[in-house]
Amino acid sequence: MTDRFTTTKNTLKKIIGNIRFSAILVAIIFAGSAVLGNLHMAEQDQSPSLRTLLDRTNTILHNSQAIAPQAATPSVNTDAYACVAPSQEKDPPTTEIAGTIKRGETFDSSLRRQNVSKDIRLSLIAALRPELDFKQIKPEDNYLLQLDDNGDLASFSYESSPLDVLTIKNSDDGYQVSKAPIELERKKVKITGEISSSLFSAFSEQNEDMRLVYAFADIFSSKIDFNTEIQPGDRFSLVVDKYYKNGELVGYGKIDAAQYYRTKGQTLEAYRHVSPSGKEEYYDKNGLAAGTAFLRSPVPVGKLSSKFTYQRRHPITGRIKPHLGIDLSAPTGTAIMAVADGKVVDMGRNGGFGNQITLSHAGDYKTYYGHLSGFKKGLHRGSLVSKKDIIGYVGSTGMSTGPHLDYRVQHHTVFQDPFGMTIKTEIALAGKDLRQFKQEVEEISAMANFASFTTHPQVLKVSNLTITKEHKITLL
Repeated sequence: MTDRFTTTKNTLKKIIGNIRFSAILVAIIFAGSAVLGNLHMAEQDQSPSLRTLLDRTNTILHNSQAIAPQAATPSVNTDAYACVAPSQEKDPPTTEIAGTIKRGETFDSSLRRQNVSKDIRLSLIAALRPELDFKQIKPEDNYLLQLDDNGDLASFSYESSPLDVLTIKNSDDGYQVSKAPIELERKKVKITGEISSSLFSAFSEQNEDMRLVYAFADIFSSKIDFNTEIQPGDRFSLVVDKYYKNGELVGYGKIDAAQYYRTKGQTLEAYRHVSPSGKEEYYDKNGLAAGTAFLRSPVPVGKLSSKFTYQRRHPITGRIKPHLGIDLSAPTGTAIMAVADGKVVDMGRNGGFGNQITLSHAGDYKTYYGHLSGFKKGLHRGSLVSKKDIIGYVGSTGMSTGPHLDYRVQHHTVFQDPFGMTIKTEIALAGKDLRQFKQEVEEISAMANFASFTTHPQVLKVSNLTITKEHKITLL
């Protein structure tokens, strides 16, 4: 009886132990299944490595094969996934400082105004000095400075004109300075117009810059005074290159050909020719120089206010006396040119003439320029000057009622009417140079067809060019 009871008791303990183990196992399985279910719900958002771990756990707990991924979710090789490069971050943007030289500023003071550090300022000056004359810096010059995220110089550019841009790049070898290439569009155009009141207004009606007016008038300056000798109905034609940068006009090239048709008088013509030696001059179609030894007027924009005469009532004293020159009215400060090659024989204050300069020329000529506001800097007695050199500026010094130039010409001690003088042409082409010139005249005349007069500019030819340090152009 006792043995049976003992056996029964042991059996019950074993059953109870099995029940406890089963309960614990069931609880573990239930909890694991719940966790696994939640993880599978987020399976699509997990990395392939985590997905593999979940599959293995599922196999262990359920003694079954890993669930294959759905077709809509392609499997990714874990090795390949690990080799995918991380996304490249963009370099942080640089800081740009754009500036313009103001009147009275130096290069350094302009940079200081922009709060550029002293180290960068000194480095820029040292780098630019071999290429940039800091004494020639002028108002409206532009520059652009770029700094990297460390505040160090990344690049710099300085534009002194549309065709002159210096750049600096910061490299492992230090600052590299170079002249930036400039892309231009060149248009060869024919411009025509008719005089109604003045040459200036006629060009203005064609929307052309005043630089072109001066260049055109200068070609014929020894043949006609465009202030006093033009007539309504006179016509002009010219061929010139116009240069554009990014669609904006940056300037004119030298005039290739020009004609002026006078309603009362001969037709003036001029064609540009560069000799083998590099000398540039204008000639008529026969090879005779368009200019003469003397300019017609030393002030291209002066208005004749008093003529050459032996009897003139002086505007201040009221006395009748000779006026052995001409008066050309112009704004104070207007530039005055030497009318011919010569030498300064006198300059300074001269009584009623105020500030006056006197030049001597070949052939025993002298020219006098009075009432100047000032003389060209650097001139002195004995200075040699060339035709068209600036020698002084219009003023109203001495006995004068307003700003004007008193201009006189003396030949062999006798004063002559500057507008009544006849001077022979000084240059003529010959030989091979003349043949080359006539071929050039024929080509440009065929292109321009000067016999045809139009009321608007005509584009004759278009081309593109790149301006570099080695390839330069000259603008008016």
